[in-house]
Amino acid sequence: MKLKNSFNQILKSQNFKYIELDSIIESKHILKRSGGNFRQYLFSFYDQNFREWSLRPDLTISSVIKFIKEKINNRTKWYYTGEAYRKANTRSNSVIKKQTGFEIYASNNNNKDDEEIVKTSIKILKKTTFKKAQLNIGNIEIFYALVNRLEMPNRWKERIKRHFSREVYLNKLLKKLSTNSDINFEVVKQDKKKAEKLRKENPKKIFSGRSLKEILDRFDIKNYSDPRVNSNKKNVKIIRDYFKISCSIDKAPKILNEFFKKNNLNLIISPDYFPIRKNNLKNVKVLFSTNIGRSVPYYSNMVFNIQVNVKGKIHTFVSGGRYNELVKNLGYKKNITAVGAAIDLNLL
Repeated sequence: MKLKNSFNQILKSQNFKYIELDSIIESKHILKRSGGNFRQYLFSFYDQNFREWSLRPDLTISSVIKFIKEKINNRTKWYYTGEAYRKANTRSNSVIKKQTGFEIYASNNNNKDDEEIVKTSIKILKKTTFKKAQLNIGNIEIFYALVNRLEMPNRWKERIKRHFSREVYLNKLLKKLSTNSDINFEVVKQDKKKAEKLRKENPKKIFSGRSLKEILDRFDIKNYSDPRVNSNKKNVKIIRDYFKISCSIDKAPKILNEFFKKNNLNLIISPDYFPIRKNNLKNVKVLFSTNIGRSVPYYSNMVFNIQVNVKGKIHTFVSGGRYNELVKNLGYKKNITAVGAAIDLNLL
């Protein structure tokens, strides 16, 4: 309780306003961002109007929904404490996640607010009994920019970016892209002949909910205007090599720029790109990693976590990042930026 109060004092001193969050939210808000993949973790039920509701599995989504309901337009700093409820995939994991979260909406300066969130997290860490920690920083924006510069079909670029947060599934996609193992070229040849016959039929004819025109347009994109080529093996290697990059934060711009130059990618990371640029912050080691934020579907830019050692095991004490598209994706008409972090109170 004392630690929790000290955390609240830090947040209040930096003008974060305390708010209460709803305990249940409509399931569609969660599934809209994560797809059916997240459904297995929900505690859900239906009301008398057949709307599906869930115990909140994520406090950030609850906060965004509150922000939308209040129709706020200006820069807003909130914090909250509560439980998130998520079915565990192992017996050792608790289904109740006690958290304190804090966020900044409608940033006037994204870089400045990113830095404030990360530094506030470090201040909170210093109030605990953890003697050492590791701060890992990344930016999903770099990955998106890298993929956009690769010579591959645009539809595959979008698929790869969309599934960044689904590591296992993304690896399957990369394998397909590298080997073309999902393509039977004899079948493709036959399909092209069938397509030519179908072009003579009524384009408005419906097959499984789609018009013949829609089906043929998609077929043409895959096979003519935006086909896969053999060079994708090289592109997949670039992506896999990118995911291996991990280094001290001060060396990150140089190492990344050397990587981009080696692979003929027109990208440059400036020395002041990251919110923290020192390697060590009084017993907090600072690293750059390309694999941060890969379990959260709504992160879009800067991501970070703070890891600590608890009884010989590494745990994430704080995790956070920027999610600029989430507010609009959940129903707000304007583009509202957002950045935040969550503290795992279960570790205290």
